[in-house]
Amino acid sequence: MTKICIKFAAATFVMGCGFMPMALAADAPPVERRSVPAVEDLKKPILWGLECTAADGSGLAFGGCEQEADDGASRTRIKVSGNWKPLTDELRAKNPLQKQYEKTWALRNHLKDGIARARYIYFEGRVADDAQKSLKADVVPALEGVLKDVETLSTELGALKLDAYEAAQAKSGLATLQTVAGKLKTLSGTLTTGVTADLLKELREAQVNLERASEAFDAEPPVRALTAMVFDEKSKLVVLFGGDHFDYLMNDTWTFDPAAKKWMQRHPATAPSPRGNALLKAAGGKVTLTGGYDYTSTTDYVGAHYKEVKDGEWTYDPATDAWSGSGPGEPSGSRVYRKDPYLPESFMQGDAPNAAATDEKQKELPVNTWVLAKPPKLPKQNRDWGSVTIDTDHDMLLFFSGGHVAHGGSDVLQYHFSTNRWELPFPIEFPLGQTYSNTSYPDGYNLNRRPWVTGHTYLSYLYDPTAKKLLFTGHTRHCYEYDPVAADWTGRSVKPAGMNYGGCFFDLNCAFATGGSVCWTKESRFFRYTAAQNLWAELKVTGKAPGASVDSSVSVYDSKRDRLLMIASGYGQKYNGQVFALDLKTLAVSALTPTNMAAVPAAGGFGVDRACYDAENDVVLMGTLLPDASADGVHRTPAYDCASNRWVALKINYPTAGDKKSPQVPMGHSSGVAFDPKRKRVWGVDTNCNIYMLKLDLKSADATEMK
Repeated sequence: MTKICIKFAAATFVMGCGFMPMALAADAPPVERRSVPAVEDLKKPILWGLECTAADGSGLAFGGCEQEADDGASRTRIKVSGNWKPLTDELRAKNPLQKQYEKTWALRNHLKDGIARARYIYFEGRVADDAQKSLKADVVPALEGVLKDVETLSTELGALKLDAYEAAQAKSGLATLQTVAGKLKTLSGTLTTGVTADLLKELREAQVNLERASEAFDAEPPVRALTAMVFDEKSKLVVLFGGDHFDYLMNDTWTFDPAAKKWMQRHPATAPSPRGNALLKAAGGKVTLTGGYDYTSTTDYVGAHYKEVKDGEWTYDPATDAWSGSGPGEPSGSRVYRKDPYLPESFMQGDAPNAAATDEKQKELPVNTWVLAKPPKLPKQNRDWGSVTIDTDHDMLLFFSGGHVAHGGSDVLQYHFSTNRWELPFPIEFPLGQTYSNTSYPDGYNLNRRPWVTGHTYLSYLYDPTAKKLLFTGHTRHCYEYDPVAADWTGRSVKPAGMNYGGCFFDLNCAFATGGSVCWTKESRFFRYTAAQNLWAELKVTGKAPGASVDSSVSVYDSKRDRLLMIASGYGQKYNGQVFALDLKTLAVSALTPTNMAAVPAAGGFGVDRACYDAENDVVLMGTLLPDASADGVHRTPAYDCASNRWVALKINYPTAGDKKSPQVPMGHSSGVAFDPKRKRVWGVDTNCNIYMLKLDLKSADATEMK
């Protein structure tokens, strides 16, 4: 192996330059610097990383989010002959604890999956016997397996012969593993009485402790963004502190030895509070830290998610491994998460979910009336620009929405029909400085291997029962998969060229169809998903179809006739009432030309961006209202009657709000409607996560032909 040296000259090399990484000469003029994140240049392959270069061209880089990486992470790189070279493989090959790291992380993932299953049982609110069956089948074996493997790993660690640093790390990690083992033994016993909010909270704490244990065994610091680094001339070490993992802030301290090419985790008794983007400087054998940012946990409309940390100057001495400062400090290795309502535990407050009680409340829904379900806890912030889809296998509504001036997280909300409760599957992450922008969101994975939300999600995602996953096609190159059982994103596949273009989230219209979901594009092309191959393949259709367009098109699956129905007006144009159909057997596209289609523009038109096919009533119910109210003061709901090929106006009642008595219905670009075949009910959601229920009865809904 070619030997590579990294040289550092104190007079020409300063790291910890914060948000704008650069090399600074010792006598360089002050550089304006922001502590809180600002909008990043998304054309860069690595976002929010730190690259610092010495005068001789050598350098060290660490951290950030690599948009093309399979796990989203940018790790250790060194600069040699003007080129950045990854060092991770070499570091791992030399690490005697790397296998233990990998095993511990696998245990973390196993436990995380078990927690997801336990949380599902909790939110389903099942009767004791049913819950116990699920616990014994899905949760108890997972916890017992983790516990057994933790004990095996502990024995393995105790038998290793290691050098001083690795031995200390093994001891530290082993102590954490033993804490997890003790906790899991206790928690396994309590599962016999069911799943509680407290149990789930303690299980997630055990998961976090497994993550901490894995850090002790790794060859590098945990991945992060906007960390701080500086080279200390006296010790000849690079000092790294803190950073942002997107869902939590960190305050750990690490050093990198350029001569040995080795990272070492330090364990000071106390450290500055967790933060991102702090500024480090080195002089006289000491390192000083100032500034950085903390989370705000605001739920205000376009509210600032970050605030500057103003706790004075901190000093770190690499020789004694000690931080000192004006504040009290916190234990090294601490984390700061956002608070309510950005944590899973936020939705476990109050009474436990109860399916029987919910069923009793909803048993006698009035027909032809939108009813607000009023879950006890609503997610925040506003989640504009999306739709909604039903997971028919696990009896949930899935809501992945946000982007432009709205929520910017990667979380998929899960609404449990049986208990009228929202579930947040994991702590929320936000892209740094990009939130609320129009289309300026990162591509690829974040550091938790979850896709960033796109500028809008619109109709670019759906639940596919053949794959038993939610498919998200809104990113340019990849289709991402969300598994409701794991309650997390689990993979991705490359999309075909016809679905692969900039801004595709605007106009890719996805709809479930028996045998595989269908995607309709702006170029009037159609692609079908095959779960067995995990790919989208183009359908060779005959006939002319319109193109899908932003804010003005929707497709639904007519299950009775095995066809895809398309309704489109063209952006900014009034809808003319035409309906197109793609026969999924013959692959022929035809214009249906409803008998009264001219009545649609005559009535003033209506929004055509949200709809669902109600299989019980054989109609396409539009997620909108006619502009003019009838004599009784109720705005009718337009619907396409599939059997008679005509547009009808339905009298569907709704609650109102405010002095203007605004209709409270799911309608417009930031709402969704979906038909629930189990309950024969239409569900709706709006940007504020209000849940709507509708029991439609076409015979009594005054289904008059539009004229």
